Amino acid sequence: MIASHRAAALLGLVLVTGWAALCGAAGDTASEPARGIAPLLSLILPLESPDFAAPASAVAAGCRSALQVDGNPLSVELSRTDAAPANVIAAYRAAIERGAAVIVGPMTRDSVTALAHQVKPSAPTLALNIPEGDAVLPPGFFSFGLSAEAEARLIARSAAEAGLRSAVVVQARSALARRMSQAFADEWFALGGSIPDVQDFSREANLSALRQRLAASKAELIFLSGDAADARLVAPYLARHIPIYAVSLVHTGRPDPLASADLEGIRLFEMPWLVQPDHPAVMVYPRPESLADELQRFYALGIDACRLAPLLAAHREALELDGVTGRIRMRAGGRIEREPVASVFRDGSAVPDRP
Repeated sequence: MIASHRAAALLGLVLVTGWAALCGAAGDTASEPARGIAPLLSLILPLESPDFAAPASAVAAGCRSALQVDGNPLSVELSRTDAAPANVIAAYRAAIERGAAVIVGPMTRDSVTALAHQVKPSAPTLALNIPEGDAVLPPGFFSFGLSAEAEARLIARSAAEAGLRSAVVVQARSALARRMSQAFADEWFALGGSIPDVQDFSREANLSALRQRLAASKAELIFLSGDAADARLVAPYLARHIPIYAVSLVHTGRPDPLASADLEGIRLFEMPWLVQPDHPAVMVYPRPESLADELQRFYALGIDACRLAPLLAAHREALELDGVTGRIRMRAGGRIEREPVASVFRDGSAVPDRP
């Protein structure tokens, strides 16, 4: 889990010195409404959770930046919760009772799933995760987040569009890696692709045997399913005559030519915030240089979430946005899709994969 005390302390300073000024309130305590007559945005985040406080603080800081830079048409309140779904639902209902015009949150998958099943939104609600399974979202409920499974499906579509048809899946032995592999496989099969081989790996596995097996493979691509540590472990054993694709979890967000040398040439989709600092949509927002690298993604998520919130409050459901996390579009059933930038590892960094 991302929950470093250093990052939490840094972001706590950001919130204490900045959030109250934005909200027009004395602080960011739970259930403290903002003053003013503008429509109310209620931000519900797990700031009281030891596991999620740091990323939640990054989301809040990104939201604050977006509202300050873009001009804030809403009054804002920040509700601090833990990660317990029952407590999140209670905070949500309290926000509705206070007249929230739009709600951003919750953030954890368990809370989003519970909320989608138990609540009929009376105000547009932008959840910062996707519910478990293929749950049908109730009207007025929208999901938007940093979904690794969505990136896996995007990789499948991109590879199919490139004319590739046969894939080998190389996956770490973790629940997340299995979910990403399944998402890739489901999309790949739907597009007519085949997966002749699936290989698990771990630190205890015989990686030399994996190298031999892949060297003899006739597959047209390798889908590497794992995080940054997994990728650095297995990358030296992957067949380099086959294109390798992975989700952005393999990218720490920090240039590191030595540690990332074996990732050279691996293809991924990454948010503009991390690979296009000169992009017009990115340049307008302040970049907190003291923020831990692993939390920059959540800061960017907060920016885009609070750019979307006023549009949802105005019932602009047919929306499209050039976001710092990618190109954002509304899809059927309340799913808000983001398309990051096609990227590749070069000299230890992920960079846009320009022809």
